[in-house]
Amino acid sequence: MGYQLPADSLFSREMPMGGVSIRREEACMATKKDVMELLAKGASWNETAQALGCSKATVSRCAEAMKERGIGAEELSRMTEAEVSALFADGRTKRGEEWLEPDYERICEQLANVPKMTLTLQWKRYCDCNPGGKRLYGLSRFCEKVGEYIRTHELSARIAHEPGRTLLVDWAGLTAEWTDPVTGRRQPAYLFVACLPYSGWIWARLFADMRSRSWIEAHVLCLEAMGGVPDILVPDNCATATDRKGKGAPIKLNDLYLEMAQHYGCGIVPARVRHPKDKALAEKAVDLCETWVLAPMSGEVFHSIAEANAEVERLVAQLDARPFQQRDGSRDDAFFGEERAALNPLPEARFEMYEWRRCKVSPDYHVQVDYMRYSVPWRLVGHEVDVRIGSATVAVLEGGEVVAEHPRLSGRRGQYSTRPEDMPERHREASSLWTRGYFERRAAEVGPEARALISKVLDSHPVEPQGYVPCSNILSLAKGGRRDILEEACRMVNAAGAVPSYTRVRNAMSAIRAERAEGVGAPSAAAPCAQAPMKDRAAHAGRARGASHYRRGGSDAER
Repeated sequence: MGYQLPADSLFSREMPMGGVSIRREEACMATKKDVMELLAKGASWNETAQALGCSKATVSRCAEAMKERGIGAEELSRMTEAEVSALFADGRTKRGEEWLEPDYERICEQLANVPKMTLTLQWKRYCDCNPGGKRLYGLSRFCEKVGEYIRTHELSARIAHEPGRTLLVDWAGLTAEWTDPVTGRRQPAYLFVACLPYSGWIWARLFADMRSRSWIEAHVLCLEAMGGVPDILVPDNCATATDRKGKGAPIKLNDLYLEMAQHYGCGIVPARVRHPKDKALAEKAVDLCETWVLAPMSGEVFHSIAEANAEVERLVAQLDARPFQQRDGSRDDAFFGEERAALNPLPEARFEMYEWRRCKVSPDYHVQVDYMRYSVPWRLVGHEVDVRIGSATVAVLEGGEVVAEHPRLSGRRGQYSTRPEDMPERHREASSLWTRGYFERRAAEVGPEARALISKVLDSHPVEPQGYVPCSNILSLAKGGRRDILEEACRMVNAAGAVPSYTRVRNAMSAIRAERAEGVGAPSAAAPCAQAPMKDRAAHAGRARGASHYRRGGSDAER
């Protein structure tokens, strides 16, 4: 059995269904009353679902409602859409009020702060917590709802930058390479990037490492290249800028970094942890340098960091001179035209980095720093002092006060830097060693003849320092209580008018000693000394054979 729908019904296209021909216009126009009317006219469930484009479950529910209440075609024609919808107790017309909405704020917070947290885990928690028995979203709809919340609530505010206000600094993630010309080994070089957010002006430089000394040196060179100082430095929370002992701990700036900022009269405001948008322009500058500086350098060979930095300087200059895409001018135009004048002036002296050590003063009132020795006041012998090591000076501090400062020595190890005021009084004379006055004073202690001879020795050399060694050798003959003999020998040499020398003085002293020995210890002729018998020393030398054994040819008995 089949039937034909009226031409003015909701359906305009004929659809053959067995013996029934149905014309459909749009499935989205069908309602539950349409389903029930089609069922009342004898259509099957499959034919109804296919004709109206609805699910068989909907057709089943409409069929059950008609059966339970005994609704026929005549009664259905008198009912309105609202009355038909009221027959269904599932409340589908008010379903939005029964859905359990997730706690979006808590979900976003946990996704951002809890490692390994996923939307699937959050959806399972959402499904497990439903005290009111409301309807729950499926996983796909749950993810869509969370995404919509993030797009509408996680809004980004545009930061209005003032000229000369802030300087954003960071290390690039990629590295460059340079080749050691001696070993041929490739060494990494790390790129420091600084950016002024108002003009977008970029400065970059390569360093051998990312330690604190390189970090401070990069800031000093950048400020000098800018020709001024901004009000605020904005780094991230790297180890060379801040010292965080744990999550949630207060921010503590590194002492050396803070000292540098105080020297230049600017502040340091590190970006928040895991908030890269606080210095978004620094991240953009790093990305530009990695693309337009490091990438072109990857195929080139550099034999020093200085050579690589020359290429970095050239490429960064091109980047700063490139016109903007969405505004007039370039980074150089914005910086040199407006922002540079807003910077604070540089201090008169450049910031110098110091290295601090704790040293003990040795008995010779010196401290040792990098195999070099620097004097301190002799009263501090045995004390521990603080040593401040700079690139050009070495200062010694005791109790926070500078007690000695020296130019830093370089070159050969073991050099001394001694200040006269650091020495005790009795040692200051030794500070004039190897001078004419020193040798003349020592000779005067022997006698006037010795002093006159030393003066002749020094005058006999065309270059006075050439006579220092002969003078030192002559004066050393006075050791062992022989000053009187040296003085007499000097008188003899001076009287002879010969050129004085160590050998002449020594020979004269030998002759004087020989004369004195003959006059005191010579034996008398009346009592000649009996000749002592000669001893066979070989018999007492511990040998097993006598001297006769070693005679050439041997003895007759041994033959």
